[in-house]
Amino acid sequence: MRNAFSVDHVIIFNNNHLSIRFCDTIIKKLINHASTTVCILLIAPSEGMRMQESKLEMMIQGHEIWLEKTDEQNGEFSLALAYGHNMKQDGLADAKRLNAFVYLPDGKRESIDLIPDKNRYLIRVKPEKDSYRTVIVDMGSIVFTQTKKGYEQGPKSQFKDVIYAGAFHQMAKFICSAGDDKAFSGKVEHGILEIVPKTPNCKVGQDAELQVFYEGKPLPEAEIKAVSKNLERNDEGNEKKSEGKEMAFAKTDGNGIARIPVTEGGQWMFLARHRDPTKKVNDAFDESVFVNTLVMECR
Repeated sequence: MRNAFSVDHVIIFNNNHLSIRFCDTIIKKLINHASTTVCILLIAPSEGMRMQESKLEMMIQGHEIWLEKTDEQNGEFSLALAYGHNMKQDGLADAKRLNAFVYLPDGKRESIDLIPDKNRYLIRVKPEKDSYRTVIVDMGSIVFTQTKKGYEQGPKSQFKDVIYAGAFHQMAKFICSAGDDKAFSGKVEHGILEIVPKTPNCKVGQDAELQVFYEGKPLPEAEIKAVSKNLERNDEGNEKKSEGKEMAFAKTDGNGIARIPVTEGGQWMFLARHRDPTKKVNDAFDESVFVNTLVMECR
């Protein structure tokens, strides 16, 4: 007979939500064996390992999340989820706020993990040949209040001298296309506000045709900002810090469609922002603000 303190497995993880999720998966597999005893040790991460949330209040002034491609090898896409402005990283969102999904062409959805990496998160996706996968990262609503002293997180009822309060909901989108673009069929996949491209990639010298949807319907007069960025590497092949530059602004027509000239290579981020004052809570926030970024690669 085993004594009360004997164990069959000892599992040690960092005390963060990604490790706990993985830990939970292993536990479920192990406890299928009735005689198995499992000991779980969660250790606190060091300062160097911790992904510290910062500058989220800058959403009020225009910061956003976006996905950009960092590499592609053997058909596998490596994407980075970043937070900042105009494709220049500035701050970080806590992974607990984020949900990442990949949508298949038939509409099926799968959850995917975000891998912490140098104040951003990495995602790896491998679409089948001549097919595509749509990657979505959704940040749940956050209420920010502006007072005479600055910005605070939380409903306006908690603060004095309130100037403004908004509920901000952001979503980032990237389409990983492998091969024949003719297989692509653009549609609303996930968001309340979502940009749907006609093709999965851009071509220099041609217009990017985009359609903006709000609550599933085309959104007329929606403003779209275009930002371009070239991925640069140093002599060792490592990614260099770079930032985007504003290239164009456009408004959608009555069918929610806008066409933006693509004048140079690299990756282009298209950003739509929509404010809805009808979605408010009187003692909490004045409006809801929806932001969607779509990054497309020039080929």
